[in-house]
Amino acid sequence: MKRFSTQIIKEDALSPGASPQLDLGIDSLEWLNLTLEIRRRAGVELSEQAIGRIATVRDLLREVSEADAGVRAASLLEDPEQVLSAEQKRWLKPHGATTSAVAAGLYALNWVLVRAWFRLRVKGLARLPEKQPFVLIPNHLSYLDPQVIAASLRFRQLRRTYWGVITTNPFIGLFRRLGQVVPIDPDHALISSLAFGAAVLKRGNHLVWFAEGALSPTGGLQPFKPGIGILLERFQTLAVPVAIHGTDRALPVGKLWPLPKPVMVEFGHPLSPRHLEQQGKGNKPHERILDALHEHLTVLRSSSAAQSR
Repeated sequence: MKRFSTQIIKEDALSPGASPQLDLGIDSLEWLNLTLEIRRRAGVELSEQAIGRIATVRDLLREVSEADAGVRAASLLEDPEQVLSAEQKRWLKPHGATTSAVAAGLYALNWVLVRAWFRLRVKGLARLPEKQPFVLIPNHLSYLDPQVIAASLRFRQLRRTYWGVITTNPFIGLFRRLGQVVPIDPDHALISSLAFGAAVLKRGNHLVWFAEGALSPTGGLQPFKPGIGILLERFQTLAVPVAIHGTDRALPVGKLWPLPKPVMVEFGHPLSPRHLEQQGKGNKPHERILDALHEHLTVLRSSSAAQSR
């Protein structure tokens, strides 16, 4: 048996003609781990275009060997904006006077609508750091979740907040630029998604990251994707679990018109990635961070569930 990326595979499966996806079982999330490991060991950054050309292990070896020298010097986490295209960097550009005014108007409208229609209750807002950047890690029940979190924050906090929102959310696309949304695709474009998050944190801004990577089909908390663990390990930014209740009843999956159901948001205590690493289980630091963070959000959701009813 040999280790390939983070998976254990049979020796006879690892051959030049083997397909990483079909023969080695490397899915889209495992590609992220594999490309990061290649970068660490060989100093090579594989672009998403290069990954798209890889059909066999032979192709993988060729792409690594032919990697551009300039790309070799780039580091995804040290200089994340080198990974982003000019179009992608546009999403990170700060608002000007006009867009700031429009964004403030949208915030006020969203604040009124969410609090009036869903009778929003907010707990733990005072726990958020005033001066330090932080990452909000909410559970994900509905496409309504970003709007509810935005209505829970103060505008001065929201101005520094960027959103790692799943790109399939139909309510986000129109206001992506005004809402400072960095498009996240958990199943594709993992490198640029991670680079977006890294760029936000490196600039000292707040980040909202839906670590489950998709809406929960059952309402329970799903396993976390590895990206946020990698970011927290590198930047040591405070992580804040956020428990959301009721949005799955207010806007169920498949429905377009929200119902006037009560919604509650509770912000947990800020958590140091270093302490999370000490608390969690796993072979790697980011895995231990994810494990502990998942446990903290599970406990927070349980403790606040009774109060949301």
